[in-house]
Amino acid sequence: MKLGFIGTGAISDAMIRGLVSSDFPVSDVIVSRRGERVSSRLAADFDQVQVLDDNQAIIDQSDMIFLAVLPQIAREVLEPLHVPDGKTIVSLIATIPIDDLKSWLDTNAQTDRAIPLPSVEHHACVTAIYPGSDDVMALFGALGGAVAAKTVDAFDGYAAGSALMATYFTVLESAADWMVKQGSSDADARRYLAALFAGLAENTTKSPDQSFAQLVDGHSTPGGLNEQVAKAFVRENGTSAIHTALDEVFARIKSASKSG
Repeated sequence: MKLGFIGTGAISDAMIRGLVSSDFPVSDVIVSRRGERVSSRLAADFDQVQVLDDNQAIIDQSDMIFLAVLPQIAREVLEPLHVPDGKTIVSLIATIPIDDLKSWLDTNAQTDRAIPLPSVEHHACVTAIYPGSDDVMALFGALGGAVAAKTVDAFDGYAAGSALMATYFTVLESAADWMVKQGSSDADARRYLAALFAGLAENTTKSPDQSFAQLVDGHSTPGGLNEQVAKAFVRENGTSAIHTALDEVFARIKSASKSG
């Protein structure tokens, strides 16, 4: 399969590196020169990668086209282009509805939206897809897995959930700072917490039939330290803060989709 990328930033870079090192049948990857530092490095690293200046040429030479430009300039970049109906489009552009993309590209081509995260490079990311076409699901399956959203709202919910990444690191930073105050070195606190949470993530992926609530019970002894911290988190409105933040992000996503 020939893949084309219009817009070559960090996510395109991670996807391409992940795909080239996967078992997905990629014969050629054609990238736009925009994002020249990334595109030049990809071309230097992989024989399959070709860099073109003309976005329409990328479309014409590709079977599946990935749209990876900033939403603020998406219309300006895409409207001069045309995608034949027999191609497949995958939009990585946040907030822009599929109907708008098809209108700008003057096409009825199969179009999906996706939210890949940087860890696709290491095949360690489950990517949310809407509506979840078989060939697109298969491609992201090779990058760590995929989940098909049944509705736009569900897809936007995944987008909001992905905004928890910085919060995760904020929790670790806060815990590490506290441990340093008790006498740990910063490096040792970081190493300890990174291993602890990596182990929890592995346990979670290996327990697909258990709910998060069941995992809480499985990692808490009644009256124990884990239960105490979890109860303090709830008591201090930690869960409410997460829900409020996700509600605000979700509202922002929906507002941007309407204005786009």
